[in-house]
Amino acid sequence: MTVESPGKETQVDVLRESTRRNLDALIARDQSLIACPYPTFADVREIGGVVYSEPLGAWVVTRYDDVRAILRDTERFSSLSPTGPQAAGASLMAGIAELSQDPTMAAVLGSVSMTRGRAAVLLNADPPDHRRQRRLVNPAFRPDRIRALEPLIESTASALMDVVVDELNEVGEVDIVARFAVGVPMTIIAHALGVPDHDLGTFKRWSDDIVMPVGNHDPSVDQVRGFLVSTKQFNEYFLERISERRRQPTDDILSDIANAVIDGEELSDDEQLGMLTQFLVAGNETTTKLITNIVRHLAEAPDVARRVREDRSLVEPLVEEMLRIEAPVGGLFRQAKTDVVVNGTEIPAGQHVWLLFASANRDECRFADPDVVDIDRPNLREHLAFGNGEHFCPGAGLARAEARIATNVVLDRLDDMSLSPSNDYRYGDSFVLRGLERLLVRARPV
Repeated sequence: MTVESPGKETQVDVLRESTRRNLDALIARDQSLIACPYPTFADVREIGGVVYSEPLGAWVVTRYDDVRAILRDTERFSSLSPTGPQAAGASLMAGIAELSQDPTMAAVLGSVSMTRGRAAVLLNADPPDHRRQRRLVNPAFRPDRIRALEPLIESTASALMDVVVDELNEVGEVDIVARFAVGVPMTIIAHALGVPDHDLGTFKRWSDDIVMPVGNHDPSVDQVRGFLVSTKQFNEYFLERISERRRQPTDDILSDIANAVIDGEELSDDEQLGMLTQFLVAGNETTTKLITNIVRHLAEAPDVARRVREDRSLVEPLVEEMLRIEAPVGGLFRQAKTDVVVNGTEIPAGQHVWLLFASANRDECRFADPDVVDIDRPNLREHLAFGNGEHFCPGAGLARAEARIATNVVLDRLDDMSLSPSNDYRYGDSFVLRGLERLLVRARPV
């Protein structure tokens, strides 16, 4: 008996259904899909590049040219909901409703500062407000400011590496996330925002709690509690610091924000707090993930580690290639202002699109052998890890400097790196921000 192969249309239907199931599992934060979403993204690219996700409430856009075009199209797409249509959705509201019955939470939920900092700024602002705000922010991240921070980045990375080396000598392995990758960017952004060293632990907790709704559409009550408490504490802390900087300005980003006047107008408290919240998350979470990914690759690819150690001009290409192949931010959202057609798919006005940077960065139509780390790639800097167009990340230069310096310190101080068999390779509980919770490394200190 002859069994006929399914026709092309049937194969596409099977692939489409399988792909939708995998996308649903990713949105539900299935660890296996968070750990390796790239085959699913490739499937979406293959079946047309754009699919609708019911759990997400948004269209998923995966091809490089489409993602880049939408990022640059501020006339037809809005940035007001960059973390998605459900980022503050039903589950978060249900958690708040449950916590409202807890007397100990009454002071938090009833606090005026709880609702502060929700103005549309930078990441979630459209022109002309966005352009007005960027005129303030861009000078804070200008090249000479970043160069001035490099000695602090170097000393911070070196001091943290001392701890790494001590633990390697005592235990034989070390969690590079907790001991190194977290501390480098957190210390630098805290310094830029005027946070003293003794508040760094609190600063990190705020960062973890405040970022919780990003890529988590089903938070637990405890997660919602942490989000609410940390948001209140963060806002109160920085409203006080802003007041201090208005009275006594210093040479830091916080003073720039506190005393900014644009077109004859001061920034509102809500705009200032919104900016500071974004700096906290963008200046901490994403660079931690980038540094972790670099260390992991150096441990997994000794030939690359040897080559980069011998030729430090290759550190910058390595940073760019790791940004491409393991984008810390998987993708952000836009909302259609009018009916639009994306690669043949009609998207009605008011609906959201999830622009998958992580997929665009592995689009075989843009990058040859996209699933391979290639530090000699001719178009290294064409990746979309920092976005593109008007909303290109203002802190990209700082992130690159931190990753470059941290990588050089690792190469200077550690040799024969490998990954511990004890690693569980568990990722953070988010389908948007992608990074390992810990990474146990073995190495020979030098």
